[in-house]
Order: sequence, then C-alpha cells, then structure tokens
Amino acid sequence: MAEIVMGFSASHAPMMSADPKSAPADMAERFFGALTEVQDKLLAAGAQALVMISGEHFTNFFLDNLPQICVGVGTSNLGPVEKWLGIDRVEVPGHPALAEAILAGTIERGHMPSLSHRLVIDHGFMTVYNEIAPKADLPLVPIVMNCTTPPLMTLQHCWDFGVSVGEAIRAFDGLDKVVVCGAGGLSHFVGEPRVGDIDEEFDRWFLKMLEEDSPEELLGIGNEELMKGGNGTGEVRAWVAVAGAMKGSQTRALAYEPIYEWINGMGVVIHEPKGA
Repeated sequence: MAEIVMGFSASHAPMMSADPKSAPADMAERFFGALTEVQDKLLAAGAQALVMISGEHFTNFFLDNLPQICVGVGTSNLGPVEKWLGIDRVEVPGHPALAEAILAGTIERGHMPSLSHRLVIDHGFMTVYNEIAPKADLPLVPIVMNCTTPPLMTLQHCWDFGVSVGEAIRAFDGLDKVVVCGAGGLSHFVGEPRVGDIDEEFDRWFLKMLEEDSPEELLGIGNEELMKGGNGTGEVRAWVAVAGAMKGSQTRALAYEPIYEWINGMGVVIHEPKGA
C-alpha cells in the first residue's frame, strides 16, 4: 500500500515565476527558501509521484461545463499555457494508475469528481511544480478544483474530499511513496477594484488553523465570509483538502510573506506524519 510521506501547500502567484525579482529580496528569499526545504524533504523521502490540487482558471473549463472537481488521469499533462510565465512548456508525466485509483476511491466514498485524459496545467500547477521538480520528471496527478465560481464547495466539503483522497492513495498498491500538494491562495483580489489588497490578518489566522489540524472554527466558515478576504482567496480550498488528506499530521507554516508586488499573500505549509 502507498504511504503519503508528506503533504504541503503553497501560493501560486504568477509573478513568482514571471518576475521573481520584483518582490523585496528578503521576502522572496524566505518564500523560495521554504519551497527549497519542501523540495529537499521530498527528495529525501524518495517520493515517486505528486498529487496536486489547484484551482481552475478557465484553462480547461468554462461556464458551459464547470465541474467542481476533475481528476487528470492522462499519461501526461501539457503546461504551462502562459507563454509569459518564464517556465518552458513541457509534457509533465502523469500517473494514470494512481489517478484512476483516486478517482474510483473518492467515488466509492461518496464524491462525484469528473475526469480528464488530457488536462492542460497552467500557472496554478506549474509555478509550484517547477520549484519542486524543475526537470519536470516527477509524475504528477493534477486535480482541478472550482475555487472561485459559485456555487462552491464549502471548506468542510473540501476537507471531506481531501480525507477521501488520502484514503484512496493509501489503499493504492502500485506505489510506495506519494506526496500531496495544494496550490493557490492565499488572500488576493483578481480583476476588481481591490486588486493588490492582501488580508494579512486572515492569512496568518488561516495558517494557524492549519497548524491546529483544521478545527471547526476553520471548517465552519461560510463561502460568503471567505470571499471577504478576496475573490481569489477561495483557492485555499485546495490547502484544506490537502490538510484533510494529512489529518492528524504535524503541520508547520514554513513561510508567510505578504508580497504586494505579486498581489498575493505568499505562504508555504508542510504536513509531516507524526514521528517522521
């Protein structure tokens, strides 16, 4: 059976790849340093595949067909789509057997994700993946989640889905060591008058809640309340799903930097099995 050797979540602001030097040097150093620590731990653990949950940016779907969740089951995933992102477009290897086990396992546990044999992965995946696997050689199972377009899953829904993802991975006997990741957030506003605002208070509180294993105080937040932190802040749903997959783990916030030049609260959190 597969072991989830580690989980982590990280912000995926496009500017972290397109123009990383635009941020204050000390803030960028701490943020990227946290991702380097994650990469080191991932390599040391011998991870064989990465399951990554990120928000949909109308790259694969639009309002005529917008699933709440879609699991990429293809043999590879093309990305990124953004030519200006500063990351070479590549075919990132997939892991169909693991992806199909996650799809079937979450359906068995009461969820109804859709599937795609050809997901295109944008900055939502590639900004973080490129920091962890710059050679694009780590098999990736992408899971796209609707994080911004109502009606939306609640944080409790996302946690429950993440718990099922974790159970499905651990029941899979085709690999030994898997890592799970959430990408997106933290607080930010997109395409509206408050673009550039960051809700630092919310971000710090959210990271604290993850460190406390996502108590009801977090999971009980309504979608309207969550939206007050920014119309892009709903991407933290991916972080909550990963926290669900890693419930009961040791969780630490490795970095938090409100980088206004990137219009984003930039954070990294890691989940490690207790006793690791």
